[in-house]
Amino acid sequence: MDPGLRRAWTEIVTAEDYETHMANVGQARAAADLTAALLHLAALAPGARVTIAGAGTGQMFDSLDTALFRPYRLTCSDLNPAFLALLRRRLLAHGLRAELLEDDFEESTLPPNPDLLLATLLLEHIDWRRGVESIARLRPRACAIILQENPPGMATAVTPGRTLPPSMARAVEVGHPVLVPKSGLISALGAHGFGCVEQIVRDVLDSKRLVGLFFRDGSPDALF
Repeated sequence: MDPGLRRAWTEIVTAEDYETHMANVGQARAAADLTAALLHLAALAPGARVTIAGAGTGQMFDSLDTALFRPYRLTCSDLNPAFLALLRRRLLAHGLRAELLEDDFEESTLPPNPDLLLATLLLEHIDWRRGVESIARLRPRACAIILQENPPGMATAVTPGRTLPPSMARAVEVGHPVLVPKSGLISALGAHGFGCVEQIVRDVLDSKRLVGLFFRDGSPDALF
């Protein structure tokens, strides 16, 4: 992981500032909406294992019907233990149980073979190709990834000129998230046997979009 981004997410960005920013740009609500839609696509049986990688503070749980997750066995991970502590409190407030794990997704040690792996705006903050390798090792039966897409001409993940909460403003001075090419991600996961079967889009502020990609494992072992 880029040392600047690691420092930004483990030492600089506060949970409060992160949640404020995500709410201000409309991405918190859009991500929650996409998560609900992707979970519906998965059509999981009760008791299925759902892993949320890079779960952060769990802000999305405030913006969707958490009953959607109650039939499943949840595992949530993040690199930042302070974010996980807030996530734990949030899950309790919503009546949800989950195994919480501190995890670097580039070198993930999460339990393998979940029925569904969810990752929202995670790959932008790591070496996304190493993230793909982690997905391949974990071998979920299905995978839902939410990416950010910018309008033409905007190359940076953070909108130029947008006022950021204090800790996030400091963070972008030391680490810069990198947008993930949708076609490149689809191709990279396809090389590991994961086929993209659905794409769902939600518009957010600054003419950006969040794109939910739903993949299924098409390898022979996944069919039985």
